[in-house]
Amino acid sequence: MVPPSGLPPLTEHGVDVLPFGTHSPGILQRGDHALFGVSTGNSYFSRRRLARAMAWAAERFGVVDLVHADVALEATLEAFGYERPAARKSATKQLRGVRRRIEGALEDIGPAAGRVRVRPLSAFLDQPGYREVRERARAALRTDAELRSVRDGMAHQFLAKRLRPGASPAPAQVRAALDYVDAELPFFVDTPHILGVASSVHCYHTVLALGRLLFGERPAGLRPADTQGYAIVACRD
Repeated sequence: MVPPSGLPPLTEHGVDVLPFGTHSPGILQRGDHALFGVSTGNSYFSRRRLARAMAWAAERFGVVDLVHADVALEATLEAFGYERPAARKSATKQLRGVRRRIEGALEDIGPAAGRVRVRPLSAFLDQPGYREVRERARAALRTDAELRSVRDGMAHQFLAKRLRPGASPAPAQVRAALDYVDAELPFFVDTPHILGVASSVHCYHTVLALGRLLFGERPAGLRPADTQGYAIVACRD
């Protein structure tokens, strides 16, 4: 896929990189900061792929943040029928598995791992920068019908993978899925403000629906900060 910039993908250290959006090529070239997100349900980022992506990012960017999603996981499991103790146990096990993959990948890249910061998404919830951007996103969701539709679509896609074919989600399941997407939305909008960096590239192995909307040529509605970029970062096997 060719992004709006019309630039061809770059291939560096076994990683294909495709900036997406008008400002993204320049932000990628600046190399101030890269953000990667890893969730418990994302099997793409194996230890080997994570190591390859982190080695590339640590060489190209001044700082790299790897955020693993832990928000709403326990509530999601409860919404799908787990008793609270079982939900807590399963969530703990899943998060331990994600952290093990991350730690193994960083061990594999050696000294370069010193430029990678690893934190759970929940660590940001009470930080002023994150709260400010999240409030902007919440305000936009109240008035931006297109944004709300895409957000809801991502939540239902999240649910569809966990429901029986043809089954309708319960209200608690919908709420948990929306909370999950809402918690990640600020990092699409203004990671530099959240983390105090000059500019940032949100890196993922595909263009998520929110990325396609926010970094496309929207005439109106919520847009990312001018210092926020997006890039498809795909690891070659």
